Amino acid sequence: MSFPFRFKTRPDTFARLVEYLRTVVERFPDARTVSETMYTMADAALGAFSVFFTQSPSFLDFQRNLQVTKGCNNAVSLFGLT
Repeated sequence: MSFPFRFKTRPDTFARLVEYLRTVVERFPDARTVSETMYTMADAALGAFSVFFTQSPSFLDFQRNLQVTKGCNNAVSLFGLT
């Protein structure tokens, strides 16, 4: 099954790009049972995308450092991950 990544209109902001990406990845099939799920498929996919966006060798360390130094992090503020 494929999920075409085609824009009807070109996103003019990063927030709209992430919003569009979230709507696409929310349609990904998920064969896990409820007891096996800790994160949604959308959070997992956006987490993977965010690693490429930040270009940091350790995404988690980068986010923890941002949280400590700035009081917030990209995972929550840019990507809406929970």
